[in-house]
Amino acid sequence: MSPNDMSSKYLQAFADDEAFPGGLAHREALQRLQLDFSRDSLDRIDTLLDGIRASHRLNYGVFLNLQANQNFLYLLCFYVGATIAQCSGQAIEWLDYEQMRRRIPGNEALFPRCFATSITCVLQNRGFFVPLSSIEERLFKDPPEKSVRFSAEGFM
Repeated sequence: MSPNDMSSKYLQAFADDEAFPGGLAHREALQRLQLDFSRDSLDRIDTLLDGIRASHRLNYGVFLNLQANQNFLYLLCFYVGATIAQCSGQAIEWLDYEQMRRRIPGNEALFPRCFATSITCVLQNRGFFVPLSSIEERLFKDPPEKSVRFSAEGFM
């Protein structure tokens, strides 16, 4: 499945309250956020990630071993990109790691293969973006240096 199709599938499944293969971690908390593709919704994501980080002692490797957690991170990734596109009127193209390497030769030196770079995007007017980077930092680094909203604002 292409990353663009994957994005559509994740966002539609969440909107329709459908099951995710492997589950969707923090589904109820995500539903309470009232994700409406607004800039303010990105602040609500930051708050959610801060709350999860504060209430759980997360181990990155253990966390990523669960498909439900990966689905949670991918859903947020696709949501952040879709919010940027909607708020700014830009077209967005999602890329997996190999597509990114072919599209932007040499980029692997700055963006090595890891979960955060497994899905990236290119925005029509603003270029290359790695939404998972700020999401992961907000969730795992204490204190985080990046905000999901702040990182997204640079592309709007």
